[in-house]
Amino acid sequence: MNIGKKTHAYGFSLFEVLVALVILAIGMLGIARMLMIAHKSNSSSYVKQQSIQSAYDIVDRIRANRQAAVNGNYAVNNIVASGAPSLPSSPSTNCDSSNCNASQLASYDTWHWLSTSVSQLPNGCGSITTAASGINTLVTVTIQWDDSPNQATLGEANSNPTQLIIQSEL
Repeated sequence: MNIGKKTHAYGFSLFEVLVALVILAIGMLGIARMLMIAHKSNSSSYVKQQSIQSAYDIVDRIRANRQAAVNGNYAVNNIVASGAPSLPSSPSTNCDSSNCNASQLASYDTWHWLSTSVSQLPNGCGSITTAASGINTLVTVTIQWDDSPNQATLGEANSNPTQLIIQSEL
């Protein structure tokens, strides 16, 4: 029996609280870094998904106007090695509000595709080529954009543009 000594157990000391806060802060910094990397990965994936939707949109437009594709009216290319691509001039006929023949529709489709869908990508540019493939026509759609800012934050040092190539037979 200890008669002369009092023992007090009041809880945590200030030092123990500070150590716990430091450990919590280090954990929170790690979580914040993980969230930043996830956000940049999502940004890169979002741009890639936009390019895929844009490519399938123009392929569907080409399928709807097959004869113009066979005649080579969909051939367009504004891909550049670096810098911002130039947009084609607007067609003489707006096929959304008036009737167009097959070649006018092809001209309108390529202008609309490059100036609205592809131009929304970072330094987005594209090309469409057609080639005879037996009794069919092979359509190659290439979309290029600059994904280097997203890749740099993920630790990649690639400064080459990103390309998506889709081929379809008509």
